Amino acid sequence: MIKVLLFFSILVFRNLPMLRWTYLITCFALIGLTISNVSAAEVFTKGKGLDGSVVGVNAQGVEFQTIYGKGTILIEWSDVESIISDKEFLVLYGDDEEVVGRIWGLKDGELMVGQNPESSTRIPFEQIYRSFTRDRYEQSRLERLRARFRYWTANFDLAFGFTDATTDTTNLSTALELRRNKKRLDFFFGGYYWFRSTKESGESRVTDENRLLGRARLNLDLSDRTFAFSQLTAEYDEIQNLSLRADQAAGIGYRFVDREKLMISGRSGPGYVYQRYFGGENDNYFTILFGGNLEAELPYGSKFRWGAEYLPEVSDWQDTYLIRTFADWALPINGWLDFKIAAINIYNSQPEEDTENNSFTTTAGLSFRF
Repeated sequence: MIKVLLFFSILVFRNLPMLRWTYLITCFALIGLTISNVSAAEVFTKGKGLDGSVVGVNAQGVEFQTIYGKGTILIEWSDVESIISDKEFLVLYGDDEEVVGRIWGLKDGELMVGQNPESSTRIPFEQIYRSFTRDRYEQSRLERLRARFRYWTANFDLAFGFTDATTDTTNLSTALELRRNKKRLDFFFGGYYWFRSTKESGESRVTDENRLLGRARLNLDLSDRTFAFSQLTAEYDEIQNLSLRADQAAGIGYRFVDREKLMISGRSGPGYVYQRYFGGENDNYFTILFGGNLEAELPYGSKFRWGAEYLPEVSDWQDTYLIRTFADWALPINGWLDFKIAAINIYNSQPEEDTENNSFTTTAGLSFRF
């Protein structure tokens, strides 16, 4: 491009003296545009430089945004030969440590972050927890909260439906989930509520569903795959005449698959089920919990979770038992909002009189992530 401009410049200066200055200004402008469109590579992978910018780092690799399209890509550390950022980052690492500065490169399997290369902090890749650009951290209260409570994640789900016709219907479901995962300890709490009512023309409104469920579980890693657990679940269901059902269990679990994007685990241990129905009738028994969970990261950033629990009475496995199954699928809409589809099914082999064994609910709505 530049050679072509120089060639035509010679012709113009020799044959068209009146246009010299106009053409000269145009040439400099075109050369400036050409140079400005050349981006310095910040990341080199196996001898090749990439044009774009670093947007973050984590234990797996570098989050990089190229100039060739929208979105970010994750480059694993094993493929990165060198890295330099033009922005400052807040990098969270270790148990509760953090450092602010530019990324200056790699040395002996560690990332160099600081105000300059000489005084930079060296961080092993596996200790990197999360990172933010300094501008993003200072301008967002949510990001500052995420940095402060780095091991906590939370989501609030909401789904609502309304029909006004010959039969009026109202549906509402909401949920709050909290999770703290730090090294050997993994704590989870979830609270859920479902409500549905209908009204036929000329008749009184009838409640079809009014259910409240809460569950908590604590896992303590004993090894890379084995963990001890303790859990508690409580439920209220007006339609099933259930005033309170509470079951607790503790035991040992094992992760059969434990990968970055897929986890499959099972657990088992003794427990106790307490059930009280409206009218004062009780039904209590000792049990042995058999449970399993699956968590998977799917394409487009979506996530799928599935879990099941089987709680039979120790002295009557065939006739008295409780089966609880749940599943949900979340698809990101933006950085903090998901579209979520969820389902829960509870089967009681010995329900209260005039109620069904099975209770199934499915919802679709929004999930706000924190």
